[in-house]
Amino acid sequence: MVLSEVRNFLARHSVEDRSVLLAVSGGIDSVTLLHALLELRNEFNLELSVAHLDHGLRGESSTGDAEFVRQLTAVLNLNSTIETRPVNQVAEQKSLSLEEAARSVRYDFLDEVATEESADFIALGHNRNDQAETILMNILRGAGLRGLGGMGERNGPYIRPLLNVPRDEIARYVEENQIEYRVDETNKDTSFTRNRIRHKLIPELEADYNSNVVDSLVRLGELARHARDFTAERVDEVVGEIKIDGGSGGICFNRKKLLKFHPYLQRATIRRLIGEAKGDLEDVSFSHVEEVLDKLRKEPASARLDLPGVAFSLDRDKCCFGTEIPVKDRITFRYELHPGEGTVVEEAGLEISANVKPLARGRDDFDFPSDRLIEVVDWRKVERPILIRNREYGDRFVPLGMDGEKKLKDFFIDLKIPREDRDRIPLVCDRNGVIWVVGYRIDDRYRVDETTNEIMTIKARKI
Repeated sequence: MVLSEVRNFLARHSVEDRSVLLAVSGGIDSVTLLHALLELRNEFNLELSVAHLDHGLRGESSTGDAEFVRQLTAVLNLNSTIETRPVNQVAEQKSLSLEEAARSVRYDFLDEVATEESADFIALGHNRNDQAETILMNILRGAGLRGLGGMGERNGPYIRPLLNVPRDEIARYVEENQIEYRVDETNKDTSFTRNRIRHKLIPELEADYNSNVVDSLVRLGELARHARDFTAERVDEVVGEIKIDGGSGGICFNRKKLLKFHPYLQRATIRRLIGEAKGDLEDVSFSHVEEVLDKLRKEPASARLDLPGVAFSLDRDKCCFGTEIPVKDRITFRYELHPGEGTVVEEAGLEISANVKPLARGRDDFDFPSDRLIEVVDWRKVERPILIRNREYGDRFVPLGMDGEKKLKDFFIDLKIPREDRDRIPLVCDRNGVIWVVGYRIDDRYRVDETTNEIMTIKARKI
């Protein structure tokens, strides 16, 4: 069975006239794969080489594994790369478990060797039982479709020719062919999650619940991968419909259009867009995706989230992911305004002028301007210098007619002013704060009242 499965795999994935780097630990699975590929080497015109990594975790046993692989490849006349790397150190530096650190270091090593040798494929020895264990472990972690799918037969350059071969068939193959291999005693150590699943949980499930649990888990993985592939096609369509030009703002999309789709597609699409913006989905969890969706569904106008390696911004219906969400290449301006003179504010496309004069009649007889680009305030309440600037962090004022202060940011949000326009809105200010949000509202504390005897008229003219 082993040889026929590997042969079918090579044909199915067009692994022919190619170079293959085999990851050989010295254990039964990788040694079986090595011998199977040697038997099929001429049939598929394969160029084979071997890579072995000593994780430095098992002392003399690790050294023995490396020596076994060195001698085996010498007898088989195969090129080999054998190295030792400090997994313990990586685990400590990156706050990873030993299992996670060993996996990370191992894949980095294989990628480097494959690049150096210009290998077309990297062959791994995972078998059918490994697949079932991986899927069950992912279920216990609360995985979605991606985790339920388990390992793929092929992921980029990585191939797993034994993935459909049960562990007992591999044992039969090595016995029939009298193949020697190494036994890793740590595989019996149930302090590791995978080993507990292998030696305790699955045997209990087989004994008390389902004698074919391995086959059931593998079938679940196949169905999940099909569902994942179907979802990916639908996500392609969704992305094409909702994506908008974000300029330098990153990967942007229209909120309303996304929220029309089924919640599952919403989640899958958010993951896709985060991946596009970030380059990968490392450290991005279900809860991060839910945080984004919560903002999309509940926030009326503006929000920002810092996610692992990427930022999310919401400005009404425009949503963006980016490694940095720029504040529109932040426009800043500041001018002094002198009564009797005009000041050109190029950033806003306006000329702003101010004139001071006595209030000839009482407030009740005064004709207040109806033009939104003209305002009148009580000159006595203004403390010079008078500045024209754009918004700054923490700006507050008391909008005319209100009793209390309001954040300028909230004022803009309430008026549904797009984020990208807010930096261009001039603020006429004095030493105490905002006098007039030009074109919108004055501060109530500067309004003309019954005690006013001198007024300042401020005009803005488009240029």
